[in-house]
Amino acid sequence: MVMLARTREHINQYAQDKLWYWHVPLWVFGLYLFISLLRFDLTRPMPFVVMVPYAFDFMLHEMAHILTAWLPPLMTAAAGSFSELLLGAVLVYGAFQLRNYFASLFCCVWCMLAFQSVGAYMADAVPQRIPLVSLGGALAGSENTIHDWNFVFGRLHMLGSSGLIGGTIRVLGVLIGLFGVVFSAWIMYRMAAAASVVKRKAALAAKPAADTLYPVPTKGEFADPQQAKLGEGGNSESKDQKTGVV
Repeated sequence: MVMLARTREHINQYAQDKLWYWHVPLWVFGLYLFISLLRFDLTRPMPFVVMVPYAFDFMLHEMAHILTAWLPPLMTAAAGSFSELLLGAVLVYGAFQLRNYFASLFCCVWCMLAFQSVGAYMADAVPQRIPLVSLGGALAGSENTIHDWNFVFGRLHMLGSSGLIGGTIRVLGVLIGLFGVVFSAWIMYRMAAAASVVKRKAALAAKPAADTLYPVPTKGEFADPQQAKLGEGGNSESKDQKTGVV
């Protein structure tokens, strides 16, 4: 509870002096990415906005295979997908650690991409419809590419559960992306609420004294000098009107 209260306080501080409407186009773009990833399919062409981050994930995937080649084959095969998940998790953690709360939208969507990619790859362990490209195999001069999760699940005798495991990973990715979309929308609401409070305070500070509940004294020790002058001017004017002096 203490941590939640502290996080809420940090969010309120983050929302101060930020123009929520400048964040709306970014939020709409994040929503578009989220919807695009719901239809993520490694056997079909991807939209350009999805293909760019996926290409980075793919390179990370292949580099993880190369860097872990000295480990047991089972770990080397799984390292590529785990590197994608690790990157997504680090991005989300970094957004909250640095208290850049609106940026968590894109970090969560990237994490969703990693989960969608890994989940689809796991679910493909048996049908093997995804075209395989192996950077490590190409560097080693080998023409044979091995399906990572067919190899891993086969060694673990879990090929029958590959579809369920892959589907579960994809659902988790959707939940992470949905959290990013909803949370960033709430952050914009907090920005708008903070701006509304500032405007209300400014309006109250600039409100004329005549509109206050209690009258402002024009005589005595509590009198405002400017109000006293106005009062004297008004009284002299009324006296002149009574006496007929122009």
